[in-house]
Amino acid sequence: MKAILTDMKLVSLAIVLAGFTQFLTNGTAPLEMVDSFIAMSVIVFLSLVAKKFLPSSLPTFAYATIIGILICLPETAVRTYFLESVGKIQFLSVCVPLLAFAGLSVGGQMEELKKMSWKVIVIFLIVATSCFFGASMIAQIGFQMKGII
Repeated sequence: MKAILTDMKLVSLAIVLAGFTQFLTNGTAPLEMVDSFIAMSVIVFLSLVAKKFLPSSLPTFAYATIIGILICLPETAVRTYFLESVGKIQFLSVCVPLLAFAGLSVGGQMEELKKMSWKVIVIFLIVATSCFFGASMIAQIGFQMKGII
């Protein structure tokens, strides 16, 4: 449980940074975003608890995704609260602190990255290209089904 609390301190820092980014990009006062920050914190906390106590090799991010989906199902009582509060947050506001933390964590593993050398670039190109074409195909099918194109 101590590890979960330590992780929640880092999550709190990320949420504060997301609020600051939201303020800089939109001018939205951080006090208006308190319910959004609480909703995000609850989902992250539940995912950390699930990772700790459920016997699975799923990453914490997968648990957060599953919990977010379950919370937003039409039959849940908290659906409206979570959708309205998290809907206030722009994607960029959350990405900036997350990418900063990712960069810091990768920076600590530079020796391992040097060992992989050019292979990392090839894997990145394959993954990025696959994601692009996969998203394009899904969008194409969706637009055709809707009759937009």
